[in-house]
Amino acid sequence: MVELSLEPRAVKLAVGTSILSGLLALRWLLQPKQKSFRKVPGVWFLGVLPQLGPGGENAGIKFDEFADKYGQEGVFEMVLTGSRMVCLNSWPLISKILDMRPFKAVKPGSLEHAAKGMVQGVFFSEGEQWKRERRLISPAFNAKSVASYVPAMTRTTQTLLRTLRRDAEKGDVNFTELLPLYTADVLCATAFGKDLGMLETRKTELVQDVKTMLGALSIRSFVQIPYWKIPIIGRYLDGGNAATDRLGHTVKALMNEQAGQGATVVEKLRQMDGDKLSHQDLVGNLIVLFGAGTDTTSVALSWAFYHLARDQQLQQIVADEVKDLPEEVSPQHLDSLLQVHALWLEVLRFNGPAPFEITETREEVEIDGRVVKPGAEVLLCYRHVLKNAPELKAKLGDDLHAFRPSRWLGPEGIVKCPPFDSLPFGHGARVCLGKQLADYEGRLVIAQVVRHFVLEKWQGPPLREKTSFVVLPAEDVKISLKPRPNAK
Repeated sequence: MVELSLEPRAVKLAVGTSILSGLLALRWLLQPKQKSFRKVPGVWFLGVLPQLGPGGENAGIKFDEFADKYGQEGVFEMVLTGSRMVCLNSWPLISKILDMRPFKAVKPGSLEHAAKGMVQGVFFSEGEQWKRERRLISPAFNAKSVASYVPAMTRTTQTLLRTLRRDAEKGDVNFTELLPLYTADVLCATAFGKDLGMLETRKTELVQDVKTMLGALSIRSFVQIPYWKIPIIGRYLDGGNAATDRLGHTVKALMNEQAGQGATVVEKLRQMDGDKLSHQDLVGNLIVLFGAGTDTTSVALSWAFYHLARDQQLQQIVADEVKDLPEEVSPQHLDSLLQVHALWLEVLRFNGPAPFEITETREEVEIDGRVVKPGAEVLLCYRHVLKNAPELKAKLGDDLHAFRPSRWLGPEGIVKCPPFDSLPFGHGARVCLGKQLADYEGRLVIAQVVRHFVLEKWQGPPLREKTSFVVLPAEDVKISLKPRPNAK
């Protein structure tokens, strides 16, 4: 007979986990019943979780499918690991929740608990702390500040072009691999005035730490059992805390090296009069900047180059527009490139990195004639709105399920569709702080890459997506490049 021997700690952990799971299930059973909206079918307790795929990687696709099938009234609901979630897929209902920001509708408690003890910053903060951090940080990302970062971004973009040229001589260029290194180099240059040379050296440690941190946040937000709080071992189970610690050490070292040098995010924050961020708050927000700025912009650019490779006619139109572009491009000059701008807007509408957002209500709200109580989690289906909203069809056409950048071009230039043209960055009080920086960076890279290179025809099947902390291509975006004839 084989004896099974368990350490006392393992027994306690197993028993504790079982008890906690039972309590969560009991809490779910005892939740007060509310008047329901049309409900997505699911399994007991887990709800729709099995439909979202491993690690929730199909969440973005499935939420759109649920909205198509169950959201004819602009609202439906589902259960996700024991929690009821009200889902909104019409703009009038979504805007009702967004109008409650920043104090009456907040980030969900699940995200707050996931981030607590791992990362802090304006993205995760609420209430008066958020209000103060937002006020202090915003000036570093306004139009004037972004213009001051142009020389640093130009240098990094030239490094990207050299790297693409070298890689293109060896075979297909892996944009999925290169673009996060580029965006991380841009962040180091604009935030610290420091070139870490990640593109040229292919040093991926910082980018991998960002991905690990965001992946851990994504998993922690979806699971009901807070495994990361298990004494001693919990914080090491998903690698999130260790990755964030390493990012913190990197940020502190860069801050020490940068002190007093030039037009950078850090220096602008340091030189503010009156109320200032503490050293700890500054470090936390710079870690958040790396997290928010590395993956999102690189993912959007990957989709942009995929679409340009698929549509050679579109690529030629963009190439004709950018053929005389100088090496350093001001934000004003970039605004004159209407084809590039239209392409960028369409990429964000069609393949934006954040197609949905989860909020939590702090007070009672009426939705479609039914009362949603405080503490309810509310899913805002942004991408479904951007592909179906009657308000948007009236301006951009009925074919919103097609990728067509020309829809944004009108007799007087770019068609203005507020708030939909900026909805991929959020809306209202909590709109993305780095919107102007990301807009400039994205359009600059598209313009300069197409100016210098021909992206060969995409030969593979249509690119699929997967959901992590952001929604990104499910496969690496690899494209064959060749020098564009007569490129200056």
